[in-house]
Amino acid sequence: MSLLGKYRKESEKEEREAGSDTSTKVREEEETQESIPNKERKSPIVSFSIDANLRECLQAIRKAKAINLSMWVEKKLKVAVFNEFPQIAEQFLESS
Repeated sequence: MSLLGKYRKESEKEEREAGSDTSTKVREEEETQESIPNKERKSPIVSFSIDANLRECLQAIRKAKAINLSMWVEKKLKVAVFNEFPQIAEQFLESS
């Protein structure tokens, strides 16, 4: 092996090591972010189950229409609650 090849391999090795240090630091910073408890969120996360085919349909709508699916579902759910349970909705929800 030539002397030049030896130095190239050493510099490549140093670059790889330096790159892995940088990426490790980024990962460590990301992991230190604390999660916000659901009670303190402005918009708490709500989880419920739906049929798989409905989920696929909603994802297709999101892709085709480039909409924010969470906001769309929230608006539609509000309308449905106002229509089905108007007295309860008046107590808890602002009309949109």
